[in-house]
Amino acid sequence: MDWIRLTKSGKDLTGLKGRLIEVTEEELKKHNRKDDCWICIRGFVYNVSPYMEYHPGGEDELMRAAGSDGTDLFDQVHRWVNYESMLKECLVGRMAVKPTVLKGKPWHL
Repeated sequence: MDWIRLTKSGKDLTGLKGRLIEVTEEELKKHNRKDDCWICIRGFVYNVSPYMEYHPGGEDELMRAAGSDGTDLFDQVHRWVNYESMLKECLVGRMAVKPTVLKGKPWHL
């Protein structure tokens, strides 16, 4: 209940003052500390630092995915959890899509 209260408090839980950004792999990797922890789940990036003390599995469990794509780990532990709703106030943005390179052929329009 304390987590729900915090999400409804109006406090900026993203650290980005409400704006959504496109996150590169390089940027995601930088946010790998307890006090600055971003995790990607299914292409969406969340700042889970504010959630650390509320996570039932503890901080160490969240830190296993710090600065990376935690989708597989999340699915192994609790695929059934509605993370979109629970972490919506922590949404940083979407992962940037890498351009596709065709083997040996330049891409022309």
